[in-house]
Amino acid sequence: MPRTRGRSPIRRLLTPCIAISGLALVLAACSSGGSSSSGSSTSSGSSSASSSTNLAPFEQALQTYYKGTFTSPPTTAPTPPKGVNLWIISCGQASQGCADPAANAKEAAQTLGWKATVFDGNFGIGDAYNTGIRQAIADHASAIIVIGTNCNQAKSGFEAAKAAGIPVIGANSFDCTDPLINDGPDLFAATVKYTPLYSGSNAIEYADGVAKADWIIVHTKGEAKVINTDFAGLTGGVYMNDGFVHEMAKCKTCQIVKTITYNPPDTSNGNLKNAFASAVVQYPQANAAVNISDGVTIPNDFPQAIQSAGRTSSFCIVSTEGYAAAIALIRSNDGICAETPYDSNWLAWGAVDTVIRVLDHQPTVNEGMGIQVVDATHNLPPAGQDYHSPVNYKAIYEKAWGVGA
Repeated sequence: MPRTRGRSPIRRLLTPCIAISGLALVLAACSSGGSSSSGSSTSSGSSSASSSTNLAPFEQALQTYYKGTFTSPPTTAPTPPKGVNLWIISCGQASQGCADPAANAKEAAQTLGWKATVFDGNFGIGDAYNTGIRQAIADHASAIIVIGTNCNQAKSGFEAAKAAGIPVIGANSFDCTDPLINDGPDLFAATVKYTPLYSGSNAIEYADGVAKADWIIVHTKGEAKVINTDFAGLTGGVYMNDGFVHEMAKCKTCQIVKTITYNPPDTSNGNLKNAFASAVVQYPQANAAVNISDGVTIPNDFPQAIQSAGRTSSFCIVSTEGYAAAIALIRSNDGICAETPYDSNWLAWGAVDTVIRVLDHQPTVNEGMGIQVVDATHNLPPAGQDYHSPVNYKAIYEKAWGVGA
């Protein structure tokens, strides 16, 4: 049942909960192989009545995340080439987390006067990633941006693009030399860089997990009892889970009471939905939960499970993307208490900036995207709106590229 907006749910919770970057940027970055499963385990530090956790380091870290770890986009750029034919492979247009950055990449390209084509990778179903890349090759693409698609998910297509001399730029995508993929040499010409803190997607996903843990530890006053959901079938999910578990272990009075391990099929076949609902009932002492994406959290009815159990005043989730549906639940304290997003639309503009540099044979640079924590009292977007970074990155890019007003 919705709570009053005048009183912060954070102050009323013994411990809130926690749950990156778009189901698009989620399923698209899936690891190869792996069977559908939902498992559980207990880990992290155990609660002790005779000891307490020093919250100061976690509070300091959380303040940094409230401020945002982003920097400015580059203020200068090489001269954008003319007549570019850019193809953008979306991880899956059915997901807002894929469709929004694809649309923004197209917008940025058209700002430069480029031809831009968006292809629906449809989460790789029916070999769609390879199909899109091969269509781009047949269309004599100047460059290809892949959003949330790993090297090993379309390896033959990426090899064909490289052989054709068409550079591929990965946006929230992992190349073949990533340690979790380890499938031969790199096939991307570049991957979009974030900030000096986060040189690649692995680093920002890990930091996202850390931010989730910091929020939970602080808002439970070091007495977190967490249901962790581990998207083990997703490369970014593994990095995020590693960051979360490592940071939670620093809180000696906190505990991960259950870990639900899942793979892509579990997000649509009911396994994850049922596992989470069961865990909410099985662990009445739990006061927080985490998940990688609004595109997983909401369709799998995580908030509804908390509502049905009558526990919205003592238990909630921290998720990641900051989409309007999740923001509404934060406002009403109806199952989600915080989000840890970075602006994937900024990522898309950064990908186009990276294309300019690659086509001009110039070094790539940090594009500035970073994490910002959103909760009921910090960085909450207007009602009905998605989270967007407070940085006016579009204007900065347009000035650097010498286009626009």
